[in-house]
Amino acid sequence: MFQWPKTGLTLALLFCLTVQGFTAQGQFLVPERRRLFENRQENVYMVIPAVASLPGLGVFAGVLGSFSNIMGTGVDAAVTEARTFSGSSDIRVSAYALREVPLFVPGLTVEYWFGDIQFTDYFSYLPGRDSPNYLIPYTGKFKYYFFSPSYRLWERRIEINYNLVFFKGYSIDSSGQDTLQGAHSANGRLTLDLTDDWVDPAKGVRLSYSTSLTAPHSSPLGTDSSSSSALRSDLQTKSYHAGFYLPVYDRTTLALYQELSETWGKDAGNAQGFGGEARLRGYPAGRWTDRFAQTGIAEVRYTLPYNFEIESLLVHGHLDGVQLAAFAEQGQVSPTRDSSLWSNQHQSFGVGARLLIDAIILRLDLATADEGPQTHLTINHAF
Repeated sequence: MFQWPKTGLTLALLFCLTVQGFTAQGQFLVPERRRLFENRQENVYMVIPAVASLPGLGVFAGVLGSFSNIMGTGVDAAVTEARTFSGSSDIRVSAYALREVPLFVPGLTVEYWFGDIQFTDYFSYLPGRDSPNYLIPYTGKFKYYFFSPSYRLWERRIEINYNLVFFKGYSIDSSGQDTLQGAHSANGRLTLDLTDDWVDPAKGVRLSYSTSLTAPHSSPLGTDSSSSSALRSDLQTKSYHAGFYLPVYDRTTLALYQELSETWGKDAGNAQGFGGEARLRGYPAGRWTDRFAQTGIAEVRYTLPYNFEIESLLVHGHLDGVQLAAFAEQGQVSPTRDSSLWSNQHQSFGVGARLLIDAIILRLDLATADEGPQTHLTINHAF
């Protein structure tokens, strides 16, 4: 059982070990970028047909697509289409995104997501530190809108995001009835990226902080319903993220990650008060949630130095390498912010492979924990 650092002193020490060193004048050197994100190749894309089985849900079939620097405009795009075709659940997911859309001010871009999601006989876990290992069924249908202007400077080393979400779907009102409701939520995020690469860091440190913000009642995404008070509660969240990347051997990086999150604003017995999640790849998403949560990850990444162009119907771009990974994770949730958050940790272990195609990373992870195995096929690093 590995133990993850819990104190700010330990994190500060890891920060100092991660940066390249100190000059004679005592100023640390920020790792130079291996490449600038703005210089990424034009018209890189990856369209991946996928079939996956998820415990309690059934078998999914779908398409995962990612597109980078379309026609040299700097705009990226993503698409996800997935359906269950066997099993007890009927789940449909359609999601589309435009990212890195440049605006008139240098460094200012906007991102927009739209998702249409429906589940029938979907199964989820009860929240809480002692959540039992059984599933509860429910039905849901909603649309998800996401709008995020971002401002970046200093070669994207400093990033400021404003994230606005509009949820429109069915929810339980105060009388227990299933009603159509819509509500906004918002948060802000500040990121300091002192790594050698925005997409696939091999050395450096990346820190970020996010917090809930007051959301408008109406926006171009939609207008809150009159019955949205249950969704627009006084629920507030904030989280801290720290990623450390240490080169240990040729083409080998030790990547360490710590995430802390907390939620407040509702009575502890209200399910809307559970906003923290221990993000462990060995468990289904949402398996461990409560008011406070922490996750620690240690991952070794080794990159095989492949270097050639891929020209096919499903993939187009330059292959920079194939990366192999092994990881160990631990995390816990708690209704209170005390030592219980760091005791009786849930743990998961796994291996993975990544295709590094310019600014797109296709990641496949196989993880296991005490409740069985999990498979993850997605875009981008876990951290």
